Amino acid sequence: MTEYELIRKIAGKFSRSGLQRNGLFESDAEIIEIGGAPWGLTIDEFSPGEDLFTSDDPCALGANLATATISDLLAAGVKPEFFMHAISLPDMDDTKFFDGMTDGIRQVLEKSGCFLCGGDIGRSDTWRYCGFAMGPVLSKSPIMRIIPARKQALWITGTLGDANLAAFCRTASPRFELRLNEASFIRENASAGIDTSGGLLDALDILRRLNPSIRFEISLDSLPYSKRLVDFSMAKGIPAVAGLVGGAGEYELLFTSDTELPPKAAKEIAALPITRIGTALADAGCNSGLFLSGKGQPPYKLEDVLPSPRNYASMDEYMKDVISLSHKITNQEGA
Repeated sequence: MTEYELIRKIAGKFSRSGLQRNGLFESDAEIIEIGGAPWGLTIDEFSPGEDLFTSDDPCALGANLATATISDLLAAGVKPEFFMHAISLPDMDDTKFFDGMTDGIRQVLEKSGCFLCGGDIGRSDTWRYCGFAMGPVLSKSPIMRIIPARKQALWITGTLGDANLAAFCRTASPRFELRLNEASFIRENASAGIDTSGGLLDALDILRRLNPSIRFEISLDSLPYSKRLVDFSMAKGIPAVAGLVGGAGEYELLFTSDTELPPKAAKEIAALPITRIGTALADAGCNSGLFLSGKGQPPYKLEDVLPSPRNYASMDEYMKDVISLSHKITNQEGA
């Protein structure tokens, strides 16, 4: 049973409050009404095996955990305001690790203007972390994952592929960027949004499932691959898209907007690390779905089940399937 099937099964056992403003999976954050105004809430658990975060640098790990938790709020047009967490460690006496992790968390919360309200500490075989964050919706309305029924541009923040590359190479996880300036732009201009907590293609696949009448056209050549991923791809003969097929999250912000931005917004976006990667076409009928294409190749309709590291007994088996699918997408099977 997949994660989404489990969530649906659990959710089906509980009634929903009249103050909840979104349906299941419709937003990165749960949107509820507090004091007559919309607020966003999010909670996530992380572990080294499922999320492929390394812990050689506890401060970087802590910063990544806080950024990953807050990212859901940023994607939904929410200002992070309050934070809670539960930390489980194998060695409660390892103060160096604990201090480093909490220093990294503190750095991100301070940058975000978000305040820790408490939490819990426990013991486990390896580190585990559960983060909860909440805050008010600052966009005109909560940013959902439901795309308007008109032609839209698709955009992504930052560069892509470093997190999966680190997982492939068994090297340190990159430090995730806290996209506060980009989130401010998104709050003012986005029509829909999601973070890439499971990688870019996972986020696009979620949008595809929630918007079954839309055709998503993604240009593989316009994607902002990280230089390290491009160099690795050329050296190993592996398509760079493998770094986007993998399930290691990078917590960038994927969003849609009208294709013609107002002059002020067009000027603002040009100054930010935001790249247009494709188009969403409404009412596509039988031509709906997620299509990936590069120069000189026909579009590949992505209907495959994306590999998730949590579903594999070994990293080698997982990587084999990631690379195999990347060859299919780029029409290089057997190459």
